[in-house]
Amino acid sequence: MSNMQDEPNANTNNSSSVPMHFVKRSDMARDEQSWTDRGNTAAQEGDYETAAEAFAQAVEVSPNNARARYNLALAQQYLGDVETAIAGYRRAIDLDPQLIDAYINLGNLYGELGLYEESLETFQQAIELDPENDELYLSVGDAYRTQNLYQDAIQAYRQTLMLNSDNASASNNLLDVRERVNDQWRRVMEQEHKIDEDPTDPARYSELSSIYLDMRRYDDALSTANQILTLDPEGRIGYDALASIYEQMGERDQAAEIYSQIVAIDPEDAEAWEHLGTWRSIQGNNDEAIEAYNRSIQIDPQRATTRFSLAETYLESERYDEALAIYQGLVESADRSELQLDDLAAAYAGLAETYNSLGRYEEAIQTAEKLLERSEDDPEGYYQLATAYDALGRYPEAIENYQNAIESDPLNADYYNDLADTLREVKRYDEALDTVQQAISMDPSMILAYETMAQIYEATGRADEAAEAMSQANALRSVSE
Repeated sequence: MSNMQDEPNANTNNSSSVPMHFVKRSDMARDEQSWTDRGNTAAQEGDYETAAEAFAQAVEVSPNNARARYNLALAQQYLGDVETAIAGYRRAIDLDPQLIDAYINLGNLYGELGLYEESLETFQQAIELDPENDELYLSVGDAYRTQNLYQDAIQAYRQTLMLNSDNASASNNLLDVRERVNDQWRRVMEQEHKIDEDPTDPARYSELSSIYLDMRRYDDALSTANQILTLDPEGRIGYDALASIYEQMGERDQAAEIYSQIVAIDPEDAEAWEHLGTWRSIQGNNDEAIEAYNRSIQIDPQRATTRFSLAETYLESERYDEALAIYQGLVESADRSELQLDDLAAAYAGLAETYNSLGRYEEAIQTAEKLLERSEDDPEGYYQLATAYDALGRYPEAIENYQNAIESDPLNADYYNDLADTLREVKRYDEALDTVQQAISMDPSMILAYETMAQIYEATGRADEAAEAMSQANALRSVSE
């Protein structure tokens, strides 16, 4: 982990004889450097709570100071507040795209959360800034290795050793990856021998296809799956193999087509109909998605995952009354303890969102409050509560609940954007601008956030910056279309 301006000692006692919240702010210097110095002193003592409080004050004094944001995020990382730290690092990078320490810590945290694509993307951005940093290539190799992308990992570890032949971690990890690759090829050869023993058995080809899929050798996996179809064109096994391959590849059109063939072969398979609905939805074909989900529910009326997917698709299609009926049924199932805790929260959140979409804000508030009673600190509960208060013009309550939602889920760009828009409504423009910039740092492709930014600039008489923000929004919209 990269360090704060003064290196913290993680092995010291995480306490302080004078916690910051006991010190009157009027008794202390209020400039950013004074707060930073106090935070560094606390960090050196291992008191990261006090350090975080001091760095938060430094950010308040100097919100556009990237290093202040970085220091706060690092203290939060030491405290185990991973998602909040990620949001802080994203904002620090937004303010200073050259702050390589922030990229390194951000990439590592993404990896801890299993967000490997984001981790790799972050490390690659850091490498562009510092192409001679062997530790960055080591991190890239580790991220690839975690995803079983062994050939990419090998290349990254080799690059690490080219830059630093003494990097022991790269040497050890390279040996480990080599052994894993050898194990995979041993599995391939063993399965090939099994096929040789009975070349007419589709199941043996299916197992080989699965091994290739684990290796991310998609062409070999597809070729093997097609061999199955040659042997058994009327059976499901080849289509199941193809479905797994296209799903892992994220090939939406091919996956949807394969599942349409599977349900033609086996029209009573509720799970296959659900998969077809999912891929039709991803294609943007909501009508056919709804048809597939309904077919799945007809076969298995208690299939909760399909009911949720159907309700969400109705919401996307603005068929609110139909969404309402399903969510009400799911909430009733939750009240009968027929759903898991996560499903219970999703049912109440979906019902509250539907009430908000219908303009039934008091019912949305009641439903969100019930959700928060059952699932304390649920971010969607706070968010739907805030949305309802916002629509009713009850802005202080809306702001409080948007902030609660962000505290529970600091990685959701929508929460920041909607809070920024409400802060704009009450003319708290500086806070609104900082918040919408955080939304953009979390999701640089968020069109709505640029539009919110343009409105803030317009309200503060900054016409040129408003025009630039709208230009960015329009550019993103043209790309998405």
